[in-house]
Amino acid sequence: MSSANPPLIVIVPGAFGTPDGFNKLLPYLTEAGYTTHPGAYPSCNPSDPTNVSSAQDIAFLRDSVLLPLLNDQGKDVVVLAHSYGGVVAGGAANGLAKGTRQAHGHSTGIVGLIYVAGNITLEGEALLTAVGGVYPPFIKVGTPSEGLAIIEPAMDILYNDCDRALEAELNAFMQPHALRAFEMPATAPAWAESAFDGRRAYVRTLEDCCNPSSLQDAWLEKSKVEWDVVDFQTGHMPFVSQPRALAEQIVRFVEGFGRCDV
Repeated sequence: MSSANPPLIVIVPGAFGTPDGFNKLLPYLTEAGYTTHPGAYPSCNPSDPTNVSSAQDIAFLRDSVLLPLLNDQGKDVVVLAHSYGGVVAGGAANGLAKGTRQAHGHSTGIVGLIYVAGNITLEGEALLTAVGGVYPPFIKVGTPSEGLAIIEPAMDILYNDCDRALEAELNAFMQPHALRAFEMPATAPAWAESAFDGRRAYVRTLEDCCNPSSLQDAWLEKSKVEWDVVDFQTGHMPFVSQPRALAEQIVRFVEGFGRCDV
């Protein structure tokens, strides 16, 4: 990996949202010379919420997004995962580290993982277990229909440090999410692999009303691996409230992954 051939950044959104919610971030990454690619998955606003799981999300991201980029398009990839996207991306990237793939004759791979307030689950652990086994009161279970949920009030929980004038625009990004995705066990995470040593980064959001920083600390601790942790004095969505600063930090992380190759 070199600065002349930067990796593609795959954006894996958190629950209740889509890659469109990152639109304020993208111009700054583009300005820095990086191309992005959406990494959506099936459990967000599904037609049948009884037929989804975190394992299904993981398989979809791996088979429909990551492997085509690596194998068909010949891209090196950095995975940028937000909140529940950390569960999905962690499983999907398993075995796809560039060093691991090179050992099997491939020229491309995942060169780094960046979590933004990312959920960290162990193999076989459901996200609901990882957050304490009980849904917080802002998760409105059964809304708008059985098997789905939304976050309310989204402005207070997700966007507490954002301009209130943006409330209507930001609420439009809210999508119902299938509860089974949170309740089914996740598969083995890539971040646990030694191939990602020096290639794990975490943005800890200190004013987060959705994933409190104390919970983020607990997840980082239980992972038993080393992360490059940078604190942001923001709520859950720094790509909305501080997009330029977040983009600059992402670039620093990616450049650091590049130095691992030297």
